[in-house]
Amino acid sequence: MQDMNSKIAEIKGIIEKKVLHPYLLKYIQVPIIDDDKLMLLVSAMEGLDLTDRERENYALTAMLVQIALDIHEHVSNTQSLAGTKVRQLTVLAGDYYSGLYYKHLAESDDILMIRSLSKAIKRVNEHKTLFYQKEFNTVGMLFESIKNIEASILAKFSGFFGKDAWIPFMESLLLLKRLLKERNDYLRDGISPFFEALGAIVETSLAPGGKQNSDTLVDFLDHELVSLRLELKARMDALENINTSVRGRVEELLGEIKIFVEEG
Repeated sequence: MQDMNSKIAEIKGIIEKKVLHPYLLKYIQVPIIDDDKLMLLVSAMEGLDLTDRERENYALTAMLVQIALDIHEHVSNTQSLAGTKVRQLTVLAGDYYSGLYYKHLAESDDILMIRSLSKAIKRVNEHKTLFYQKEFNTVGMLFESIKNIEASILAKFSGFFGKDAWIPFMESLLLLKRLLKERNDYLRDGISPFFEALGAIVETSLAPGGKQNSDTLVDFLDHELVSLRLELKARMDALENINTSVRGRVEELLGEIKIFVEEG
């Protein structure tokens, strides 16, 4: 576990040197490097015939793509002059990180990886559009979009290296993590695009005269999370030689669900 954590920390340090641009950091939030996604990337490459340098390069490539997509998602709608500048710089920052990704891959002459990740980027953007338009008829459709937004980059990356068995596990883990975040944000702030979409779906399933409220939606999500908990555990158990870092993180997420289930 210590060796895996050391590898992840080393690669994260390399990524930080690439993305922490001094000028941009004066105006935008520090780019978030998703530790769980980085851990999954590094773990999925275990057992592959790659040098340490190659592992670092591939992890850097995938995380630059993810950071660019995440930065673009946090563009605000502020109308003030200062807000406009921040918004423009945030868009440019996303473009900057995208440029780093393409430059990095071009230097390595890895055309197949470029093609593979370009398809993943397209899929993420398509599902982000669906998500913000809230065009879902079922909870399954909503969850599928969240899953594609969160896991498409890692899924394409894993498929590229023949690690297809990891894909369902990654999708379940990242979906569960995102839903837990949405739940926590909603309980704290009382507003969420995700819960707006969920509310529209739940409303169509209510009996005539039935009314939904915030407790109804949270209870509904909690029921779904319990099912996802079982699904994630089964998919983790199906993987061979999964390292203790990944297993420990899964147990943390499953523990969060256990807490609020017991409280309920």
